[in-house]
Amino acid sequence: MDQLLQKVKINDNAFKNYLVRIVARNLSAITEPCELLNLKKHYYEMLRMTGITEKDIKDFTKRRWAHRKSAPFKIILEPIANFYVFLIQYFLRKKNIVAYKYMVNFFVLRYYSNTIHKSFPKYCNKDAFKYTLERIAKTHLFVREKTIGNSLMHISKDMIRHWTKGLAQNDNEAIYRFMVDTRTRIQQSVRSFAEAYYRTMEQGTGFQSDEKDDSQKSLKSLNVDSSQKVAEKFTKKIVVYRHVDRKAQEEARRLSKIKASIATQISTKLTNIKFSDNLNLIYKLYLKDIKSVNDICGKGYFIYIKKKMSMRRTVEKIYLKQQINILVLRVIKEFNYQKQYNKLTKQTQYLINLYLAYYLTMLLRNSICT
Repeated sequence: MDQLLQKVKINDNAFKNYLVRIVARNLSAITEPCELLNLKKHYYEMLRMTGITEKDIKDFTKRRWAHRKSAPFKIILEPIANFYVFLIQYFLRKKNIVAYKYMVNFFVLRYYSNTIHKSFPKYCNKDAFKYTLERIAKTHLFVREKTIGNSLMHISKDMIRHWTKGLAQNDNEAIYRFMVDTRTRIQQSVRSFAEAYYRTMEQGTGFQSDEKDDSQKSLKSLNVDSSQKVAEKFTKKIVVYRHVDRKAQEEARRLSKIKASIATQISTKLTNIKFSDNLNLIYKLYLKDIKSVNDICGKGYFIYIKKKMSMRRTVEKIYLKQQINILVLRVIKEFNYQKQYNKLTKQTQYLINLYLAYYLTMLLRNSICT
């Protein structure tokens, strides 16, 4: 840390005023339902205000965590997060308590922003969001502290109370715990709220009624935007609501003829949010050549999937069969099945891939086809 301290040139008072202003502005913004904060711009402004470069931050991060390369939480290796922790420690060392507390507030806001972006689609239903917030369990942090903003400040105060001493002593174990605990607390609250939100949408409490129609309308006139919307919706359904479609699972297993235990593992492990990008891309590739809802709900569906999954040659660099295989290889690692998978025949491996293709597309099919 001392090496980086020698490089910084901060106007402490100007930086403090900047922090007070942006924290207040963003706390005010999240009083609105479905508000997705944009905090990345502040990272670049803070870099400018400190007089250091991104390379300085990356080098600092490598030095700090050189002894924990195999840390279970990759969060500690993220340069931006480490930059903010450095600033937290900087103001703590300077005994600028106001700036220190506001920097912790911003750190908490940033993790909230990251989690809310992952948990909610761009077309988040404001009425459903508000409805869920009003009716979620009274024990939920967002209810207990009255507002989302108050909840984040409650977490911030807890982190300050527990980790100020360790941060001041530059104790790497305390810094590690501070970073992990902050993210974990925020993720728990946001994800449980997101699950309640998706239950509201699923149960159709005044908000679900148009969801199927919206998907069908999008599919009737597919273009890049509508395909993206449908892909995002079903990706979020899997990784945020953690939905497992048992009907789709059983039908996909019957068609692919793989073991029930493997099918169950794949469908269950697939709900991890880290697979969001894979799922989103697969749904977009699947929908790319769909001409109408009938191509999903009619007899052509089975021919379409078989054709896509039997493809041997293509000029396309990214295609459905390829991306299904990439996701299969990622998911089976979650239940330590790689060695067994590699020993299977090519045909059995193909059937496992086919299962995933059927399962994902049938989940969509079951949702929009009457």
